[in-house]
Amino acid sequence: MRVGNILLITALISGGLAGLAGYSEVAGLKGNLTLDLSPGFGYTGIVVAMLAQLHPLGVIGSAFFVACIFVGADAMSRSVGVPNYIADVVVATSLLCMLVSMLQVKYHIRWKS
Repeated sequence: MRVGNILLITALISGGLAGLAGYSEVAGLKGNLTLDLSPGFGYTGIVVAMLAQLHPLGVIGSAFFVACIFVGADAMSRSVGVPNYIADVVVATSLLCMLVSMLQVKYHIRWKS
């Protein structure tokens, strides 16, 4: 099989799965289409993939880590009154720390003391 055909088939399958997920969200949980249907799921998926360094098994741990942060921030918001946006700050900080460490390893960056 040619690479172009594989890419086309993969794009069609992923688009179909995304459409099925959107349909099930509208038909089941929400009941109608609203503006807040998917509040940043795509960006969260990109962060999960980057934290996993695009490794298929690493996505499991990375998704669990990000989910724990979001669930913990939601629980803290309800019990203590901390804003939910603290989860975004923690996830962004962890992503930036991971990216800096990757740059240090790849380019052998040393800090002068």
